[in-house]
Amino acid sequence: MNVGFIQPTNIPKPLGDVVIETSFNINIDYFRELSHALLLKKVRGFDFIRAGRDGDGGYLLLNDFKPNGIAYSFGISTDVTWDNDMANCVYQIFMYDMTIDDIPKHRPEFHFFKEGIGGKKDPIKRLDTLENFIARNGHQNQRNMILKMDVEGAEWDFLETVKSETLEQFDQIILEIHGLVLEMNVVKSGRFISRLQKLNQTHQVIHIHGHNGDAAIKLEEMIFPNCLEVTYANQKNYEFEDAEIILPHPLDKPNGSWLPEYILGNWNSRFR
Repeated sequence: MNVGFIQPTNIPKPLGDVVIETSFNINIDYFRELSHALLLKKVRGFDFIRAGRDGDGGYLLLNDFKPNGIAYSFGISTDVTWDNDMANCVYQIFMYDMTIDDIPKHRPEFHFFKEGIGGKKDPIKRLDTLENFIARNGHQNQRNMILKMDVEGAEWDFLETVKSETLEQFDQIILEIHGLVLEMNVVKSGRFISRLQKLNQTHQVIHIHGHNGDAAIKLEEMIFPNCLEVTYANQKNYEFEDAEIILPHPLDKPNGSWLPEYILGNWNSRFR
């Protein structure tokens, strides 16, 4: 099988990615299982809207916002454009990031906490579970919330321990998933697939975007980015249909504007 490794340059310049053809062992079964765990469906009756800036920090989600809604936002850094757009949709935003002392912009809808998400409570690292955050905020009975998470790999510990009942409280989940192809091994690949399958019990993948600021592996004509931005919709709250979905979506923007977009094509046709 023809295998390539794509390593983006971190320096903005028009040359874009450097593609290195190499020959290393690839577990085809893992990429097949990954593709199947991320099969896309179209949501009946709803279109996408982009929240957040063009580039890194902006995400696609369904244009379906509840009045006086609640959104949880994990991973802020210096960018609150997604949170600001959600606040403009009359959402209260509960924002978490233990790596910063404060957010760069404040507004009444923003509620910031210098803490991070984890698989268990860890006061030393300032980590806690989603269940504990929800209980602390009095949202145990809240439904139709929105969850956005960009936490540089901590999403896997979160997915390992989060309860399905907790996930079902969210209409939509926007998840940036990291480490999908680099330094992959049998143990790690099995854990990743099982956690994605767990999420599939409550939610349906409706959009995928490749993060072009991270590396990718190319198998024949199929590109598998190391990092994907994935949008999920609650299976109980929406109707879905099979469709040919070509990626990237017209509303997608490259995370790195100086780099070419990852063209994922018809994702559902992989390994079929």
